[in-house]
Amino acid sequence: MAILATGQPNLEAGQSQLLHYDAFPPLYSCSRLKIGTPRLLIVPSLPNERLELQEDFINVMTKNIYYLLAKDGYSYTIKPLIYDAKFKVEEETTLTMAWISFPNLKPTFFVKESIFSLATAVGKPIHLDMATTNKRQPSCARVKVQVDLLANFPKFVEIEIVNEDTKESRIERVKIHYDMLPRYCLHCKVQGHAEEECRSIHPELHQYVARD
Repeated sequence: MAILATGQPNLEAGQSQLLHYDAFPPLYSCSRLKIGTPRLLIVPSLPNERLELQEDFINVMTKNIYYLLAKDGYSYTIKPLIYDAKFKVEEETTLTMAWISFPNLKPTFFVKESIFSLATAVGKPIHLDMATTNKRQPSCARVKVQVDLLANFPKFVEIEIVNEDTKESRIERVKIHYDMLPRYCLHCKVQGHAEEECRSIHPELHQYVARD
């Protein structure tokens, strides 16, 4: 996992204030870099300081934005990013976490193995939400998935169901609902907006429309 802070807050302040979030490991190595605007890159400095527990990783990645109040009096936003062998410091990764759900899912498929199997059509399933685990919403399953924002996102999953007695099969479609899927700009190489919303490509978007 890597963390990007917009702006350039004090490095010591960046490290110390992250300790207020229980899921972060205690020590970080920090360095400054520029991706469009100045940023602060923070990554675990030693192997045993990485987020080894799946629960810690999930807790950190559950929130898209954290806030850091620096000694200069400014509040900076920090964003956790998935860090892997393909991570490039000059651009944000296209990998992220997203919630997806399967509304009106039949009770037959309402088990973790089946839900994870359905979720692989979108990405790598990470974990179920509490309501799904406790079956408080038996008609809708919700799962967090690691996705690539440049991939195609299907609107449904097809399941082949075979009758064990007659050996006849039929195809059923399971609808997929995406909850606030982030967007990715190929021009800026950042998460948060797409090309049609990019102010670098469309400078007219900088124009301020005064309110009456």
